[in-house]
Amino acid sequence: MPQASPQAKGQAAGTACDLRRLVDFAEPRRDDTCLDIASGASGLAAAIRPRVRELTSAPSGALPSGAFTLVTAWLELGRSKDQVGFVRDLLKVCGGRLVLADLVRTRAGDGGHIERLRDPAHTKMRTMAELVEILRRAGGWARRLDVFTIERPVEPWLAEAHDPDRIRQELTDELDGGPLTGARPRLIGNELWFTQSWAYFAVEPVSRPRRGPAPRRR
Repeated sequence: MPQASPQAKGQAAGTACDLRRLVDFAEPRRDDTCLDIASGASGLAAAIRPRVRELTSAPSGALPSGAFTLVTAWLELGRSKDQVGFVRDLLKVCGGRLVLADLVRTRAGDGGHIERLRDPAHTKMRTMAELVEILRRAGGWARRLDVFTIERPVEPWLAEAHDPDRIRQELTDELDGGPLTGARPRLIGNELWFTQSWAYFAVEPVSRPRRGPAPRRR
């Protein structure tokens, strides 16, 4: 079985880097009133708080009333059983920018299976086309996009997994020619790494005049 290097064990699975990238994409402003949707301790609220006038955190099932100039949700779409309804509800309280960040399913296989093994709260990982369709059905459109992949060591990511041994085994089986997991595992030295595909969306209601999408792909 592949082992984790001491360096990997000391990492936070790239989370700090992910948060910086998302905060830069969200473009928080000093006069923003921000609502961060969080079902757990994502760390996004703490990263945005110093850059806005006011920040409120709430779970998706208990949205506060009023209009916010910035609404953020990191990995919350993939936890929702009604993804269209989730986006629609966020647009109702968003008087400015809605920023969604979530994982994307690719041709490499159903990465949602591995994500659910790690965190059963995940429901279904969508393709890029499906995510765009969810936004459309909810009454929104993506004014900006940031679509990218991240390769990271497995062990830090498994720190809070519900079934880490099974995940390791499935990833190792794929390396040996077994079923595709969607995680695209590989060995670097004697250490197991995997890949995630992400998409950040800056969403606005379709009723708002369009300034034209400005996608960023890396």
